[in-house]
Amino acid sequence: MMIDELNHAIATYELKWGELCAGRKLRDEFQALKPTSVAWKTEDPADFDKRFVQLRMVSDQIHLGWVNERWLATFHLREQKLHWGLTVVKLMMRRPGSTDAVGLDHLDFLLPDENLGAKIKADEDGLKITEERNGDHCKWLSIWFNDTEAKLRSDTVLEVCIAEMQECNKLVKGK
Repeated sequence: MMIDELNHAIATYELKWGELCAGRKLRDEFQALKPTSVAWKTEDPADFDKRFVQLRMVSDQIHLGWVNERWLATFHLREQKLHWGLTVVKLMMRRPGSTDAVGLDHLDFLLPDENLGAKIKADEDGLKITEERNGDHCKWLSIWFNDTEAKLRSDTVLEVCIAEMQECNKLVKGK
């Protein structure tokens, strides 16, 4: 079941995150970052659909969007929490032509102050950090470590979903 796979993968990720935090100059700041969602990458449309159905059964809110030639779904879990207290799951198809690994792709962490992002970039030598964005509503700071990724964001993925739906609403209203 998808929930079991997520919990196992998040537990493994949390160990890697702990190792990363332990070796940082800004250890306290890293440890204080709150995970807000987990992202899972699927192999193909059939895998996406199978996992979508499993997550739909345990969710109370779902947002589905077509982004970069692939479907992305965001689920809010109804009555349960995943490992590390997570209740939001992003299910992502691989981009066309991509050979990215499938499974747990990254965790999003709430960056309470964008100045902290700049401080991390300036103070944390030897850490691969990239600034990224996806369209008008979605930007983050990626930290690459131990074969995985953390996305530090000043918003949550739910806020991005809301902004995307507000944009659609303006189109429907003709504004």
